[in-house]
Amino acid sequence: MPELIEVELYRRDLSALVGQRVVSAVVHDARCVRPKESGIEPFTMLDGATLGHTTRHGKLLLATFTDVRGTLTLGLRFGMTGRLLIDGTSRIAQLEYASAKNDPAWDRFTLVFDDAVVALRDQRCLGSVELDPDTTRLGPEASTVTGRDLSISFAGRSKAVKAALLDQTIIAGLGNLLTDEVLWAVGMSPHTSVDELSPADVDDLAREICSTVDRLTRRGGSNEGDSFPARRSGAPCPSCGGVMRTDRVGGRTTWWCPTHQC
Repeated sequence: MPELIEVELYRRDLSALVGQRVVSAVVHDARCVRPKESGIEPFTMLDGATLGHTTRHGKLLLATFTDVRGTLTLGLRFGMTGRLLIDGTSRIAQLEYASAKNDPAWDRFTLVFDDAVVALRDQRCLGSVELDPDTTRLGPEASTVTGRDLSISFAGRSKAVKAALLDQTIIAGLGNLLTDEVLWAVGMSPHTSVDELSPADVDDLAREICSTVDRLTRRGGSNEGDSFPARRSGAPCPSCGGVMRTDRVGGRTTWWCPTHQC
């Protein structure tokens, strides 16, 4: 599924269109609009606007457009199966939990530029588009998070660290694959409560988050972690040779090694 790494790659591709004008913005499926009550009509305000710049916070891609009326920001979320395609292609050929099909019928939103067509293609329609999205509820950006950031976000909480890292209001950008890889790499049980972590543990965790995100971004995807080949029953842990185990933590399938993640 798209985690911050995939969304960052989408952002880089979209940024190549900075300076181009939108001919038309088309919502093909109203289910992807947020907030739902806003309807599809406001997206016509993008018609004629020029793409000024792109940014990202966690899994949220932000594209800012300008015209004579001022600026307008489009927020794109990709859910579990969303991809950004430009002229029918995407650098992410297939997502981990998505179909291998590449069906244009799954295009939920399209931006037609002067010289390119950008589509949100989403098999399960769990992604969304939103104008001027509120980012204030998102936690600190995972790729640059610090121990102090995590300490503040964890304060007063007692949930399992796996569940905490998946909570986008605590830290923005991590999904199931990245979280499992981070906890495996740092040697921390996914069941550990965040209120049991020492300041040193939190600092180590923050450093590993940044390191893992950087390493897997260079490799090209959230599914490129060193623990990923061991996400199967009875597999040996690539770190210590122990037997990998799967649990449900925070409602999500979790692969980890009880031998060295303690």
